[in-house]
Amino acid sequence: DDDTLPLDLSPLPLRLQQLLLNTFKRALLPSSPNTANGTEPRSESETLDLAPLIQRLKTHLYNRDFASAFTDAGEDALRAYALRWSAGRALGYAGVFRGVFGVLPRGVDDGRSSCSGGWHKGRCTRRRVVCVGGGGGAEIGALAAVWRDLAESGSQPGEPGVSVVAVDVADWSGVVRRLDASLHGADVAASATATAALVHAGHAGTQGFRVGFRRADVLDLSDGDIGAIFGDEPAHSTAEAEEELESTALVTLMFTLNELFSTSMAKATGFLLRMTDSLQPGAVLLVVDSPGSYSTLRLGKGEGGEQERRYPMKFLLDHALLSVARGKWERVFAQESRWWRRDAARLRYDVGPGAGLEDMRFQIHVYRRVGR
Repeated sequence: DDDTLPLDLSPLPLRLQQLLLNTFKRALLPSSPNTANGTEPRSESETLDLAPLIQRLKTHLYNRDFASAFTDAGEDALRAYALRWSAGRALGYAGVFRGVFGVLPRGVDDGRSSCSGGWHKGRCTRRRVVCVGGGGGAEIGALAAVWRDLAESGSQPGEPGVSVVAVDVADWSGVVRRLDASLHGADVAASATATAALVHAGHAGTQGFRVGFRRADVLDLSDGDIGAIFGDEPAHSTAEAEEELESTALVTLMFTLNELFSTSMAKATGFLLRMTDSLQPGAVLLVVDSPGSYSTLRLGKGEGGEQERRYPMKFLLDHALLSVARGKWERVFAQESRWWRRDAARLRYDVGPGAGLEDMRFQIHVYRRVGR
């Protein structure tokens, strides 16, 4: 769109892409040497029969049976999904997130070293990133890789600490816990140019990047829950540091918003509006979804002379944010179709049959909260 700013969405360095893949493999594949907490050997009886799990997931996804695929699935199936789909998506997401980080609000640093982020009204602030539908871990892994890349490049000195909260209707807590441990794990296979853990004290500090999970259906959240997830709240305090205040700087809806609209257009619109009221000016909303007709809602079946109506997801999103919530959002960036393509010749991801990497085509929309 001509009225949007250019964003640099180039991919991360290949060495960090490979480290990210290794992190997923170490976290979720039973043959990895250690458990998710990085201290105890795995039981030899722990197995993950990946091929049938992936085939079953493909059937559920083809039939759009998301309850069977995710909500009612066991942890083995969720781990298989993350190995098969989340790891590859994380590579594509990382370039998008790095571009979006350039338009996020910055904390104000007055030089007090006990603060890992910026200071606001006498309290230390951390950026919170809320990943709606992010239980599968792609967003978490991608954000950790971007955090590492920014720390290494020094492109954003004094970068505030980041707390990533994945919110999902399915119970991804086990997957998130394993992935978080692997992000900090010293035994992840590394390349000659990248130290092992994506998040480590030499670059970001182990407390600079935090991960959490909340199981919830965002379409049915109370106003209090909306405020707790998306609003400002105290995050952390120690004897050496003042209480930190977490402020939501970024909300992501990655291949999620179209499904929310498909479930209930009214509830999805209501969620966007209530989220709007909880976010502070400067917060950014990132929406990534399938392009074109793949993200078009159809209402009416054409029976009895009733004409089927089709609504592109982008139209519904713009209507909610720029018309119903007029004056509260501005469009920063939009692209109707974009490809992320893997480096198939140089990336290695050997986790089992049926779990290779794929290219990804998507549409992207970025909005910034303005006004009151």
